[in-house]
Amino acid sequence: MRRNTPPPLRQFFHRPVTTVAAAIAFLLVAGCAGPTKQEPVMDAVGHRDVVVDFVVDTTEQLELDGWEARHGTANSERCTMDNGTNGAAYKFNLSADSGTDHEENARRIVDYWDSLGMDTRVGDHGGYPVVYGTGGPVQRATFDTMAAGDTYRVVAVSHCAPGDTAKLKTEFDEQRKDGERFPGDEYVPEENISDKYR
Repeated sequence: MRRNTPPPLRQFFHRPVTTVAAAIAFLLVAGCAGPTKQEPVMDAVGHRDVVVDFVVDTTEQLELDGWEARHGTANSERCTMDNGTNGAAYKFNLSADSGTDHEENARRIVDYWDSLGMDTRVGDHGGYPVVYGTGGPVQRATFDTMAAGDTYRVVAVSHCAPGDTAKLKTEFDEQRKDGERFPGDEYVPEENISDKYR
């Protein structure tokens, strides 16, 4: 004799289907309504912090010590945003005495940048590869195994963002005079910090 499923159990099976159907209907209606809130655009100073972290994190993929910001902390430069207006981008680089296994070190950087969603390519310079990367957290980056002075160098430029380069530099100088420290300061050689900022 065939037994019927008791009402409570039938309701148990029926309820998830109803709930899922309601959820799908809600998502469809919400999708048709369009975006309700746009994510805020990161300003140039925010991208400065990103590019410094990116360069530092890149150097940590290599078994090398002594990385220095020999050209100072990240500095801003004028750029053009996608909408055609002027913006600002930050550039930062670190250098260290050259390693020995250039090919292996280049491979490590390629693997790391690929993991960040960057497009990478490697230039062959007679056993001294240079890795180029674009996209991802920064606009572009380079890892050079044949930089000046027999050094390795990692340099990156942030995405172009809202900001006025002249104003940013003025604000930087004023904040520096007030004793404020900035991302990347810990890598600047003491002799490269101007006396007026001490």
